[in-house]
Amino acid sequence: MFEYQQNTLCVASTWLCSTGIMSEGNYKKLCSIGKIKKLTIGGNGRKALVAYESIPDRFKKIIREKVGDPYASVKNIVFGDYMEWDYDAEHYFRDYILDNGSHLPEEKQNEYTHQAIMFNTVKHIAVNVVIQKRFGGKKLMWDRMLEAIQNLPETWQHTRYKNVLSFKRALKRYEDEGYISIVSGKWLNANASVIVGDVSDFLLAQYCLPIKYTTPELLKVYESVRESKGWKSLSERAVNAWLEKTEQKRIWMLARDGREEYMKAFGHTVTRKRTEWFPNAWWAIDGTKLDLVHFANNKQKMAAELKINVVFDVYSEKIIGWDIAYSENHASHFRAIKMAVNESGCRPFLFTYDKQSGHTSNKMQDLYDRLPAKGGTHYSHKVGRKSSPAEQIFNRLQQQVISKMWFSDKQSIKVRTAKNRPNTDFIVEYKNALPTVDEFNKIFTALVNKWNTGKQDDWEFTRTQMYNQETERREEIDIMDQLSMFWIDETKAKKYYAHGMPLTVEGKDYIYEVYDETNNVDLEFRRKYVGESLIVRYDPERLDDFVGLYELTPSGEKRFVAYAQSKRMHESIPVLMKDNSKALLLQDVSVRDAELKRDQEAYERLIQRTGITRESLIEEQELMVKFQGHLPKEEQMETDRTSFYSKF
Repeated sequence: MFEYQQNTLCVASTWLCSTGIMSEGNYKKLCSIGKIKKLTIGGNGRKALVAYESIPDRFKKIIREKVGDPYASVKNIVFGDYMEWDYDAEHYFRDYILDNGSHLPEEKQNEYTHQAIMFNTVKHIAVNVVIQKRFGGKKLMWDRMLEAIQNLPETWQHTRYKNVLSFKRALKRYEDEGYISIVSGKWLNANASVIVGDVSDFLLAQYCLPIKYTTPELLKVYESVRESKGWKSLSERAVNAWLEKTEQKRIWMLARDGREEYMKAFGHTVTRKRTEWFPNAWWAIDGTKLDLVHFANNKQKMAAELKINVVFDVYSEKIIGWDIAYSENHASHFRAIKMAVNESGCRPFLFTYDKQSGHTSNKMQDLYDRLPAKGGTHYSHKVGRKSSPAEQIFNRLQQQVISKMWFSDKQSIKVRTAKNRPNTDFIVEYKNALPTVDEFNKIFTALVNKWNTGKQDDWEFTRTQMYNQETERREEIDIMDQLSMFWIDETKAKKYYAHGMPLTVEGKDYIYEVYDETNNVDLEFRRKYVGESLIVRYDPERLDDFVGLYELTPSGEKRFVAYAQSKRMHESIPVLMKDNSKALLLQDVSVRDAELKRDQEAYERLIQRTGITRESLIEEQELMVKFQGHLPKEEQMETDRTSFYSKF
């Protein structure tokens, strides 16, 4: 029925037709148009064989329903074809001496020898391209080899591995350490017991070095000083077993691999009680690089420069707010949180974030003070604690949704394995199809919807369904609260210049002017506040419209002064002027003369009220010089009466 020809799994054509999988006419037609590939031609006692993989999928499905996986029927024979007895392994395990001077039990000698033979066969198949094809090629061979090994006769006393990962891990140890890696810990020689005192200190200190010695390299260093120090000989396996003990591993992992890896392995964690949580109990925000490539006007015609801020409802993991920007700053945090409030229509009881400067700035802390519900709070997670739920959820969002886009660069700083790295050749080839930055809001909206309609494997409901669950603990936020909440105050007062109020947000410059009810420059405001320092309060999403201006009272309170609008810009070239633009230009130009005239008139009224003029100052100083600074009081009064100003 099935057999291999030219390292290809084949099926007999007569069997295909006789079992009713396909008619003879259909078979001939598929062969003639090349849909089925013949490997041998029938006749003169020969069977006509066709490549199984060339058969259309609709017929493969019928074959599997009738006989199961065709590969399984020949798998044991194929694997067995490459198994050769390993006499070296047989001798090694036969001669292995235990601490008490005895040998391994015969049963264990056979088991370990069979295990070595099996590993040798796997290594042979894994490096032989031709043989790999018989196991489905590189992509499928590990699963099929593991299954073939599991199906070997019971007389083969090797370990039955549960999955490919543990199988490949054991094979790697065998490649690195040899036969000794197969011996169970209960049968290992105990010469690790001599690794104490100076020996243990020497080995551990050397292994902790950042050059990261392997165990064989460490033994070479040890052997170079062993005789001079009078230390005993050690086996590689004994040293390796000693290093893997927790009390040693805690120290060398911290020194060799750093705090993060140490905390993964040994960091104590606190288990949070989740049974009484509810929607909007806890919001958490996290920001990082967006692992998506976009079209860019540069030499490469592509880049991955965008950052993403995401607000999660921790209970349901639903994304309720987000913002895409070129930098992770307070304005981006602000927009993401504003979207979350608009989406939820309520306040959280707990809001958490990281130590990024945008969160800890005074302007955002002021917002965070106003955000939580009554009795709620906010705080930042300590660096390195791995306690932020947003960070943990975001990692899964990147892996399960964002990284599945064809233009994902997968360039998280945590990337380690090839499967988590992008196919850069593929992206470069299709870079002309990359989305633009302007399209990313629509793209991320789709990704958010995909995430929110998904769920964890052990959940009954989707994230959106979890979020929409009814709860008694909910503090609504009305539209007026939202309007008052989402204004940001600059931390320092800024001077209102003669040309207006300048403001810079996210690297972009703005200029504002105060206008009156008739849309003219407010001369009364300018009379009082040009040159004064005011607090600017703004909505980051309405920076092109207006801002609020506040003055600080002596007690430190903020008192509203005026709203300033985006300053009018005027066209100077006549042919480019639009309707009424010239009139507005002349109107704004006239402000300078109007203010000058107003202030000149105010000065003249001041002179009339006081009699203090520049001319009187001149006369007064001339008399002082004439009388050497000693003018009698009566004459001083007469001089004042008949002063130069009074003559006119």
